[in-house]
Amino acid sequence: MLLPVKEWIKLFEKPSPGLMEAFTKIYGPDKAEIEKRRQLYLKALKMFGESYSYSSNVIISRAPGRVNLLGRHTDYMGGYVNPMATDTEIFAIVEARDDDWVHLRNIDPKYVPGKFRIRDELPERKIKDLDDWDRWTAERFRDRMRRGEVLTWHDYVKGLTIYFQEYFRKPDGSLDKRIKGMNILLGGDLPPRRGMSSSSALVIAVAVAMKELNDIEMPVGDFIERVGYSEWYVLTRGGSADHAAITLSKRGMISHIGSLPTRAEEVTYAPFPKGFSVVIVNSGIERPQDDETKNYLRVTAAEYRLSVLWIKSAFPEYADKIVWLRDINVRNLGVDLPRIYELIKSLPTKISRRKLEANISDKYSDELDAILSNHREPSGGYKLRQRALFGLAENERAVVFPEFLRRKDIKGILELIRRSHDGDRVAKFDEDGKRVEWDPGAFSTDDRLEKLISILRSEDSSPSEVEAAQLYWQPGGYERSIPQIDYLCDVIYHAMGEDAAAQIMGAGLGGDVEVLVRTEKIGDLKRVLIDKYFEKYGVEPSMTTVRPGQGACLFGIPPKGPSFKSSS
Repeated sequence: MLLPVKEWIKLFEKPSPGLMEAFTKIYGPDKAEIEKRRQLYLKALKMFGESYSYSSNVIISRAPGRVNLLGRHTDYMGGYVNPMATDTEIFAIVEARDDDWVHLRNIDPKYVPGKFRIRDELPERKIKDLDDWDRWTAERFRDRMRRGEVLTWHDYVKGLTIYFQEYFRKPDGSLDKRIKGMNILLGGDLPPRRGMSSSSALVIAVAVAMKELNDIEMPVGDFIERVGYSEWYVLTRGGSADHAAITLSKRGMISHIGSLPTRAEEVTYAPFPKGFSVVIVNSGIERPQDDETKNYLRVTAAEYRLSVLWIKSAFPEYADKIVWLRDINVRNLGVDLPRIYELIKSLPTKISRRKLEANISDKYSDELDAILSNHREPSGGYKLRQRALFGLAENERAVVFPEFLRRKDIKGILELIRRSHDGDRVAKFDEDGKRVEWDPGAFSTDDRLEKLISILRSEDSSPSEVEAAQLYWQPGGYERSIPQIDYLCDVIYHAMGEDAAAQIMGAGLGGDVEVLVRTEKIGDLKRVLIDKYFEKYGVEPSMTTVRPGQGACLFGIPPKGPSFKSSS
């Protein structure tokens, strides 16, 4: 809905029944929540008018944060995620310009204004594909670092406009469509650096407006992936699962979303557990930004891909059916679960780079070289078996999670979350807070896998034994947690029992913990953590309660966006 700023202000000052209905569709029926949003939008509109012009024709777009309830470290191996949108958001008030300058302001004064010209930022030649975008953004980043430049919040919008402009660029460098410049004001209440994808919400909010103002016709899945990969401009190398969640989620629901590719038309929804909330707990331990940590993240991601090449080399009869680790499953390969365990058992528990190269088929040599080129060899060798078991089990957890939600199996839901975190653990603590033995490789030993195979192939196994042997109950060992976060999760388990389950958020190695907890027990949870965690580690208590919100949209009467389409 395109209106002059002064008309938007009139609309928000004296909201019509149509506007109140739009608010309700996005934020729910809570009148206090609607009033809070109305006042925030009014403040931002007046600031836009003062910064640019009250006569400017603008649209308003919004994008929530996201919390992924199950499906850790799976999007970059083609797996599923089960996210919900948050009830906090970032919004953008945007005016199209007649030139290609982009002017940026933020309602929060700590984010300084900025501007850039799209044509001045474009690559010298057309970006051919994602690999080309990978190389160019890395080169651009290195050039900027050599010049002493620092990344700012403007760069997220810069990367977005560059990557979308490249979509309309011909091989000779000319443009089928020129992305218009914009006057942008951003605001919202989504907290940064809390594991809720605030940067992804920012780019989605701007992208939704940019798509509308430029009449960009693009399938929703392609749009999501292009926005997601635009963030590579700031040297992240994530996928687009967060952006899919932010775009497609529905209020009160958990989305079930596949990746590589993102097929928006195949997204399904299951109800968020009644009587529960999500609490985001800041561990107070930031993930280190040193080179060693970054290399470890790259190594663990590479171990997925190396596992795929190993299995394709050792079992060529399955090679044509496998692209990503997620493809190694009973449905795709047409085999039984014991056979999947046999494939996992074929992987080495630890292996050097030299031995890897000797065992991978020559037909995959180029792919192997590309995988090995982005990290240093880990000193203890590659832990392919426990990493692959985690990835395959986590994807199965993500696959079955919606069914647990639909049948309201709270005990099973909480246990799936705990098993997921067990797969990330590096330590375990008893009820007294004492550290006990924990071996992340224990779930993928020969004996363990042979026992699972035997249970599944024996006619004498009980139904409970067969259920316990299912892949989704196996933790694996991805080791992206840290002892402090494991301690925090164990404190919650021992104190809250069947009222809560906790797991690490995001990429890991520090940061936040996500807790699914009975709403009536949130007070108990906070008291327990203050007493047994925050005081122990000398950390300032920081806990945020979030509930499932509505996906990204253009604000209007009615709101407009993929998340408002009918659901499966």
